[in-house]
Amino acid sequence: MSTANREAPGTGAAPLGRQVPAAAKLVHFIGHQLQLQVRAVIGWSLALGLYTAAMVAIFPSFSDLENLTAAIPEGMREGLGITDIGTIEGFLSAEAFSIVTPLALAFFPMLSLSAVIAGAEERGTIDVLFSNPLPRWLVVVGSFLAVAISLLAVVVIIGLLMWSTALLVGVDLDFSDAAAAVLNLWPLCMFFGSLALLCSAIFHRRLFGIAIPGVLLLGMYLLDVIGNLSEDLEDARVLSVFHHYGSAIEEGIDGSGFAGITCFAVLFVILAVAAFHRRDIYT
Repeated sequence: MSTANREAPGTGAAPLGRQVPAAAKLVHFIGHQLQLQVRAVIGWSLALGLYTAAMVAIFPSFSDLENLTAAIPEGMREGLGITDIGTIEGFLSAEAFSIVTPLALAFFPMLSLSAVIAGAEERGTIDVLFSNPLPRWLVVVGSFLAVAISLLAVVVIIGLLMWSTALLVGVDLDFSDAAAAVLNLWPLCMFFGSLALLCSAIFHRRLFGIAIPGVLLLGMYLLDVIGNLSEDLEDARVLSVFHHYGSAIEEGIDGSGFAGITCFAVLFVILAVAAFHRRDIYT
């Protein structure tokens, strides 16, 4: 069944004899998708924003900050890349931005983008999605951009909750460090989200769009941790996206790492467009 010349709901059909520009369709499609993601944005923002805010709030309660880092086993410090949790930047890096927040937030774009094609097929709504003329590439690119914008909103809210809490409890957290920490989450999460989109375009089951990026997420994280501990695997860390992710709250955003991860995310989207263009649709 060919669906290459159908359009998604909410995009609007052009009046007879009038051709709607692809750019206008794309903008309208993105706007429609953003409306559908409002509740998810609020949920993820509050869940992770309140968590990071809580970490900031409890930081002043530690009475012996000088010996706090030394109390952590050396192997654990090396594996997790912990430097000095006696500072608010080091504390947040260890408690929020090294493990919990990136691993959890990556599932926001993964869950959203895995549902774009394979998820619509499983729900039996793919025919509704293409009920009017709309290029397949526009569905893929528009969905990616909508989730990218939504994720940006999530990380901004997380950053504002974290920084405002620091102001309230009297913790000296620089705004630029807080901004770098949350913005650095964006390419990392979109890397796995765009991979989920590619899997959704290749496979007919949404499960693969979640499982494959999820396993790779965990595998890359473990590779980076073990590579920190083992000299034999140290060189292999370059294969992990977490190695290029770094610790922006302590060292600032690594421009080359940020750009490199983003380029891979864009590459996955291009491959998703090509895969979706060639595949048959189950309705």
